[in-house]
Amino acid sequence: MSVSAAGTITLPLSSSETLRRATALHDQGKYAEAEVLISGALARDPGNADLLNARGVMFAQMERHLDALWCYRDAVAANPRGPGIWTNLGNALTKLKYLESAVNAHRRAIELAPNDVLLHHNLGTSLAEAGNHGEAVMAFSRALELNPEFHKARWDRGRSYLYLANYRQAWPDYEVRLISGQVPVRNLASTKWDGQPYAGRRLLLLCEQGFGDTLWAARYLSRVKALGGELIVECQRELIPLLADLGIADRLIPWGEPLPEADLHAHLCSLPGLFTQDLASIPAQPYLRVPADRRSKAAQILGPRDGRLRVGVVWSGNTSFKRNHERAQPLMRFFQAFALPGVQLYSLQKGTPEKALSELPRGGPIIDLAPHLGDFADTAAFVEQMDLVIMTDSAVAHLTGALGKEVWVLLGDVAHWLWLPGRADCPWYPTMRLFRPRAEGDWDHVFDRASLELTQRTRILEM
Repeated sequence: MSVSAAGTITLPLSSSETLRRATALHDQGKYAEAEVLISGALARDPGNADLLNARGVMFAQMERHLDALWCYRDAVAANPRGPGIWTNLGNALTKLKYLESAVNAHRRAIELAPNDVLLHHNLGTSLAEAGNHGEAVMAFSRALELNPEFHKARWDRGRSYLYLANYRQAWPDYEVRLISGQVPVRNLASTKWDGQPYAGRRLLLLCEQGFGDTLWAARYLSRVKALGGELIVECQRELIPLLADLGIADRLIPWGEPLPEADLHAHLCSLPGLFTQDLASIPAQPYLRVPADRRSKAAQILGPRDGRLRVGVVWSGNTSFKRNHERAQPLMRFFQAFALPGVQLYSLQKGTPEKALSELPRGGPIIDLAPHLGDFADTAAFVEQMDLVIMTDSAVAHLTGALGKEVWVLLGDVAHWLWLPGRADCPWYPTMRLFRPRAEGDWDHVFDRASLELTQRTRILEM
């Protein structure tokens, strides 16, 4: 107990009242305050499984997953029959990449509460993170049997189908993003387009997600235009010069600008679902080109060739993407692996990661092209001048592949579904080669393999 300034005695909160107040703080996003409150209650009631579990939840919200793990383990020891505790433990283990242990914890939770929809979804998430997408689909499907309106489970099942290249079943699930809040809802009077001919009508294609997604979906623009009337495409401003040069769309609108009225609409990333039901139906031929004025500008800046292999590098995607840290790698790795005799490196990197160039030893034998990259048409022009682009996963990989230029993409253990598990090639981009690790976090192997390949190529050029 404590004594207030007015002299009244204040009794400590009960464990149940602490949990109630901590839940309110959690709902307000005040996780640190909630954790302090729970910690005080645990000092008085150290074996309370509910308090231990709740403290773990607060740590998890603060991205302190190791601290959460200790809390959940203590909670399990205090109450081994709590399904919510077991699944929270599984979530923490997933964050820490203890994936087999995570799956085991989720299965234990389901044994205790077999009809809890969230437990099946959490199991599916851990299975998918472990690359076991077949079993993940079954877990997500069970969650949807229990609650057909559980949009998150449908989205995650769709992603697992995509990893399995089961496009026929993936795309219907993928569409749930349009009603789940993952894609901003558009107040449109037009009808959703179903892929049928639309002669005499206006079709509006809506932008969504990132640069890479727009570039990936752009392969379908000519096919869409061939089906009918007026085609208006909304896209990121930085992509307009590149897409305008194709001469396909009747009008391009920068994302965020007012939209015209239309008879029909579709989201760009819904186009694959209308036209690609299996690997064999992927339109994989190059579909982008460099505007002539940008080509001459890039050639002038680079000057005549000196006999060395021109290799462009990109080491990071958009830093605002929450999983970018799993894809990006330090520039120093590129310096160590690819600054080889007979090779001239060029940086195609944009954004805050550019500053790493100034940190290289000896000034770094990498020519920075960022000052010349005003938009993606500029980047495309320099990509065209390269013999090869080596990079981690980002939009430039889509750009290079769409141009039909050779690109090596260096991948971590958990890669984007588009690259498909276990493959060194990419059906979506025939000129792309994928370098994969042997195990989680094995980036040394990825860079070593790519470095060896580049070394061998320079030797071929010297012969």
